[in-house]
Amino acid sequence: MMDEFLLVYLQNVMCFLPFFINFPRKKHFAVRIIGALVLGMGVVRLVSYSFYASDLLVFIYYVIEFCMLWGIFHFCFQTSVEQSLCCASAGRATQHLIYQVLQLIGLGLNPSAYLTPDSALYFLGALLSYVPFSVLMYLVVGRRISVSDFAYEKGELRRRMGLLNAIMVLVCVGITRFSKISTEHDVYMTIAGSLYAIACCLLCLFMQFELNRRAKLAKEMEMVRMLWKKESKQMAERKDTIELINMKCHDIRHKLEDFHLPITDDEQKEIKSLIRIYDQTYHTGSQTLDVLLADQALLCEKDHIQLSFMGDGSCLKFLTESDLYSLLGNALGNAIEASRGEEEEKRQISMIIRSSGDLVSVSVTNYYKGQLYFEEELPVTSRPDMEGYHGYGMKSMRAIAQKYGGRLKVKAEHGMFKLTIWLIDSSRQST
Repeated sequence: MMDEFLLVYLQNVMCFLPFFINFPRKKHFAVRIIGALVLGMGVVRLVSYSFYASDLLVFIYYVIEFCMLWGIFHFCFQTSVEQSLCCASAGRATQHLIYQVLQLIGLGLNPSAYLTPDSALYFLGALLSYVPFSVLMYLVVGRRISVSDFAYEKGELRRRMGLLNAIMVLVCVGITRFSKISTEHDVYMTIAGSLYAIACCLLCLFMQFELNRRAKLAKEMEMVRMLWKKESKQMAERKDTIELINMKCHDIRHKLEDFHLPITDDEQKEIKSLIRIYDQTYHTGSQTLDVLLADQALLCEKDHIQLSFMGDGSCLKFLTESDLYSLLGNALGNAIEASRGEEEEKRQISMIIRSSGDLVSVSVTNYYKGQLYFEEELPVTSRPDMEGYHGYGMKSMRAIAQKYGGRLKVKAEHGMFKLTIWLIDSSRQST
């Protein structure tokens, strides 16, 4: 029995790792994890004699062991309490799942295999048999876990996940313990118990990651709504600013023509050139797009970026002003950010709008440098000042495209980045 405690402890360590391995490691990680795990092994060997007396005490021991391992991994990896609890619960469910699968395999080979032999060979074999399953769990689930997972801000989601984690641990520990109380070892009862335990573990794991998926979607939508609200405010402010600048530049240009100021021809040309920069007026057929292009043109001029536009903006009138500003503002903003890192001859941005029937496409093309990283087929931001909005600009654009029955596609190869957005104008669809 004492060897069983140590075996389960080491098996749990192997099953916890796939869910924690993607998290950042704390300082002096090697010393932390080796020291903590060795100390844990010592505690297991020390207290196992005290909990050997009854099945109830064994049940209590495994609950305590889970809490100890949860604390060890939280001590070694940079995670929140909620994140480490969720990963530990998933690891414990995985250990129990593998245990039941191996028990069924053992029954198929030998009907008496569920009886635990007291041998070093069994101990080593039982430990190593977990390796392929743990690797498989990492490949299927663990490698998809990111730092943002299991980070719940709303109380209701926290309560649900906390309750689910408690159920997972009690199911994994309780089913095993109380199913062993019976002294009669019937093969069919063992098979039924194992299948039931496997179903419970799979269901708990599915519910845990489904709750996490929904929490991530809710967080993303909240961030997207915040961006939309922020961009709507910016649109109103910049619309007034651009109109005011155009009016002032128009007046200055006429005053230069009416009054012969004592300046040289070169100085007059420079002043007129500066005025033209701020007096650019776009006539795309969409007032919102005109304001956006005029606003972005100022940024392009500052960084010596050539911005070209081709198409008819009037085909975008079925979008609300805030959606249009957010959609194309994010697209141009990303293109400008990427172009700043290019040589001056490659600082070029092209926007093309096409329409055919009820289908409208918008494509934005620019050069880029460096390595792009993708999540869910979308590039994520590399700007350190945008960590709070990591990747949400693209997700906001995709959400707007989907809102209008369309989709968004990104293509990046050979230093050329192309963003294409398809939208459906429902007002043009035949009824």
